[in-house]
Amino acid sequence: MKKILFLLALFVSLTFAYTGSAIECMICHEYDSLSFPLINTSFFGVHINVNLTGGSGNLTSQDCTECHYSVNTSSSHKFPVSKFPVLTYTCEDCHIDGIISTAPKVNNHNRKGNVSVTASCADCHNKTSNIFKYSANASAAHYGTNASFGLSPGKNYCAFCHQNTSTIYRDVMLNQTNNFLGNHTSATINPSHSGGNPDCTTCHRTDRIHGPNLTKPLPDSVFCNNCHRFDLFQKNMHAGKVECIRCHASTISDIHNIKYLLPNGTYRSVNGTGCGNCHDFRLAPPFFRLLFSTANCTTCHLGNGIIKFADAPRFVSPLNHSSNPASGGLWNGTQAAYWDSQVGACYYCHGQKLHDTNPLGNVSNIKAGNSLNQSITNTSFWCANCHYQSDNVPPNYFYNATSYAPLPPEIRNNSRLVPAQASDGTTFYNHSLSEYSDETCRICHAVNSPATTALFIHNVGAGGGGPNCISCHDSRGGGAPADKRIDIVSFNLSEHNGLNGGGNGACWACHGDGTRPSGHPAGYKSPKKCSNDECHSLDQEFRAPMIYSHFRNASLIDNPDNAVNYNVTTSNQCQECHINSVNSQGRNINSTVSHFASGDLFDSINCIYCHLNEDNSKTWGNATLIYKNRTALIELNRENNKFSAMEGGSVDFGFGFSLKILEVSSVRSSVLIELIKENIIVDKSLIGIGNYTYEEYLIIDNGSVKVPVIVINITGIFKGNDTGFIQFEGFRLKRVHPEKKVTSCYSCHVKAMPKAIYKVIERASGEKDEIYYTKETVNFTDNKIFDENVVLQLLGLLTDKDLHVTIQPEKRRSLYEGEAWNISEGTSLLVRGVDTKNEVVFLQLHSGDYFYEDIVKRGGIFEFTPEINYIGNRPKNITIFRAKVSGIIQAKPKNMVIIEDVVALSPEIKKILANQTLFGYNTSWLWENSTINVGKIPDNFHSPQLFDGGNGGGNCLSCHGAEGFSQKKVFSLGKHDSLNGGGNNACRACHGGTKDILAHPAGYRTPRNCLSCHAATNDNYGAVYIGDEEHKNEKCEACHVSNIHEITALHMTPSVKKISITKENNTNVLRASVSAGYKMRVRDARYYIDTPLNKSGMYPVDGVFNSQAEDVFAQLDISGLSQGKHRVFVEAMERNNNWGVPSSLEFTIEGLDLKSGEEKKTSMLTMANTLAVLLIASVLRRFK
Repeated sequence: MKKILFLLALFVSLTFAYTGSAIECMICHEYDSLSFPLINTSFFGVHINVNLTGGSGNLTSQDCTECHYSVNTSSSHKFPVSKFPVLTYTCEDCHIDGIISTAPKVNNHNRKGNVSVTASCADCHNKTSNIFKYSANASAAHYGTNASFGLSPGKNYCAFCHQNTSTIYRDVMLNQTNNFLGNHTSATINPSHSGGNPDCTTCHRTDRIHGPNLTKPLPDSVFCNNCHRFDLFQKNMHAGKVECIRCHASTISDIHNIKYLLPNGTYRSVNGTGCGNCHDFRLAPPFFRLLFSTANCTTCHLGNGIIKFADAPRFVSPLNHSSNPASGGLWNGTQAAYWDSQVGACYYCHGQKLHDTNPLGNVSNIKAGNSLNQSITNTSFWCANCHYQSDNVPPNYFYNATSYAPLPPEIRNNSRLVPAQASDGTTFYNHSLSEYSDETCRICHAVNSPATTALFIHNVGAGGGGPNCISCHDSRGGGAPADKRIDIVSFNLSEHNGLNGGGNGACWACHGDGTRPSGHPAGYKSPKKCSNDECHSLDQEFRAPMIYSHFRNASLIDNPDNAVNYNVTTSNQCQECHINSVNSQGRNINSTVSHFASGDLFDSINCIYCHLNEDNSKTWGNATLIYKNRTALIELNRENNKFSAMEGGSVDFGFGFSLKILEVSSVRSSVLIELIKENIIVDKSLIGIGNYTYEEYLIIDNGSVKVPVIVINITGIFKGNDTGFIQFEGFRLKRVHPEKKVTSCYSCHVKAMPKAIYKVIERASGEKDEIYYTKETVNFTDNKIFDENVVLQLLGLLTDKDLHVTIQPEKRRSLYEGEAWNISEGTSLLVRGVDTKNEVVFLQLHSGDYFYEDIVKRGGIFEFTPEINYIGNRPKNITIFRAKVSGIIQAKPKNMVIIEDVVALSPEIKKILANQTLFGYNTSWLWENSTINVGKIPDNFHSPQLFDGGNGGGNCLSCHGAEGFSQKKVFSLGKHDSLNGGGNNACRACHGGTKDILAHPAGYRTPRNCLSCHAATNDNYGAVYIGDEEHKNEKCEACHVSNIHEITALHMTPSVKKISITKENNTNVLRASVSAGYKMRVRDARYYIDTPLNKSGMYPVDGVFNSQAEDVFAQLDISGLSQGKHRVFVEAMERNNNWGVPSSLEFTIEGLDLKSGEEKKTSMLTMANTLAVLLIASVLRRFK
């Protein structure tokens, strides 16, 4: 019914309405129906006055048709609307495009404005109306009102929407972050801050939301700089092209609350609540410091960087300007460290140039004519411009390192700021090279072969290196600097070429620890030394030959505690001698010898070649010239240089010097001494505690120089009731050697042993390695096996011009059929048969308990390899004999065989532990096939048998005996063989000294004379006393000495002559003339008849026995004798009951008469005979 009434009313209205009447529109739209939407005029919005024709505030059809322009000229529009739509202007048509010129202009906050948004007009303006059934725009157009925030345009006006999440507009923002946009800087910023306090209007200006004055500036660096050009930091785009927004905003809207790029690529704002969020007032002004770490150079430029900055130059991570991570603090010395972190290295070279148009910073100061990231050539000098200071000015070179602080290390230390050692102990290497381009630097310092200078500089190695040393350091190759290369071809001919397996292994052995290095080994700049406990002495990791004498610091051999020893130490290094045998030249003597020393250096054993010849001395390590005076002192006793001397006693200093203590004074704490030289008092002094020095003038370097000869340091003076004594240390001048023969050198400097060679069979590993060795009894292939007596004679003929003596060992031996060759004790080779037709020989070997025989053809090998169980748990086959049958000869009376290349070992294998001494050799350095050569002749000048001089000692015969080396040999002492017990005691009886003396005694050159014993009653070793004889005035040597020391006893006895019996005063008187030895006295005479059972004395005619010749007599008592023939014997005596051989006279008793016959001289030597013997002895001595 209602619908009918509505349609009726509509019909009437349309019939009577006139065009332009608003009532026309509202006739239909006053009611809500499906065809005509209801327009509630009471809620009509701002568009109620869209057409003021009907008056302000009056809604008329003119207001409707302003928007619904298709019904403007019609009395009505067609129905239904869905089929015949009413054409209507949109908000944009009127307010943006200006179709209705009078419509207010919407300049911003629309989809087309400078400040554009994605929201529609209705999204905001529909918040004040009901939702219209057709659309939100229709709703906003009819009922929408202008929003009124009660605020004037400005910061708070904008903040109503953009910093407010509780308004009705909170859902309008497509990007919800726009509801709570921050300020460009912290809201709490101090008003007086130099950066100001920017708000929305600073960048967007002031106007209403749709006002024309609002703007959305382009967020580029030009705009940023409008404000930041007044900043204290004066920041610019990084490298002049990186926009600020890229680092300070993840999105464009982030500019409202500016952010900082973090190292991980994310962004973070400050949101500070106080000054401390951005400032640390402990820092230098302007005290800027964030509470978090921001991105730095390494974030974008190292490794993979950040995708957003993919166009940034990239370098290897980590940054290496020296691969040592601590390189920034290695070579600064007293300066501050260059850097202590990766980014610190960037800042040192470039400065903090994050906001600078020139990111190179200080690098620009050393650019000179070089190009950035150019190829590495010999005309680019990036490295040199920073590290090489020189007046040489090649193109592109310009040293300007002074623009850096602290000053970079200068590679030759011209700055004087580079320490001798880096903080990690690395020794400074002076890069005095021939050329300093980047190409030269790359040789050692490039890592992974960089193609450009930029890649090289950001990835510099500590010095190259690697396992293939030869590839860089061969003079025929490339890589190492010219002065760090060697001739590998010549090295391969050297003594060291096979070291540690040879090749690069030899380099690793000396310049590293022998293992394969990944770079330069730790000690590559300080390679091992020949001696000094490396390689050839204590440390033999690579089985280098062990040396014991004739090198610097030889006293340290096997002597970690620096105990006293007698090794021959030289003042110069090994290379001073070995430079004389090289096959190429290095850059210095050390390099030359270590790389090119050959194995053919003369194995000289001629001491005098160097030590007597001044020219040779200079050539061979400045060897000491032993015939020249020197100023060096040595201890009197190296092992215990502390002496005590009693008052009245003396101390032998050796070499002719002795000290006699005359008197010790307790009052003055002094001692009166005499210094005696060659039995002559050369000084007499009263001395106290402290030093006493005796000096002499000596000719040194053609000038007379007064030098200390004897120095003693008195440490104590003691005086008791009966005697006193002193304690002191002593030193004397080194001996000048008058000897001119090499064999004389051996006599004092070689620890002589029986000639022998020992060979190591095996070295078994264990807690202490076990060394198994045996004696090598013969070796035709070794020139060290020879007859020492023959060779010593040959050596005795050498002069200081003879560098080397050629010793030819036995090379072959000829044996007859049936002949046995006694090789050594317990070893022999027998030729049992020789078949010349078939050219074979039957040989039989006996060696110890072994017996072996075999038939060998000519050219064949006779070899015996028994199984010997020398270890005890596993027998091993050891070849103990080997010989080549080189010839079979048919000869007379017997056929002959010739053998060569003979080697024979004793089957008696012995064991010794490592780190023990075997014939002077330290067994720790003995390996399989090592040999030990001992004897009277040293193996070479490095032999352990050599020592720095015995200077005499208590064992006289070790040098002067028949087997000794001294030219002054004593083969026999004759009558003195048993003197003082014989042996060395006989020597000491005449020459002085004790069995413990360490040097020649003071009187060794002036031994006691004969009378010191034979005319003395004390300390005469039981010598025959002749002190009261005229014989003592004669020269004893004329008759009693031959071969210097051999004493001949002539055994002279008194002689008897002119025996007669006369009748005197009825008494039978026996008379005789007797004579003693030469200038000796007759002491007694006697006679006996027929038998010596009863002897009777005779008397001197002059009444006393006091001369060499005496006439003697006695009354002859014949009363008891029978008739017939008898014989009277007369004998005379010298001293000590020394009776001569008697002479006799025959007589006959006939009745009472006595008749004498002829005298019979039974005496061994008459006076004439004695003289003849003495003459002959004298002649023989002269011819000897």
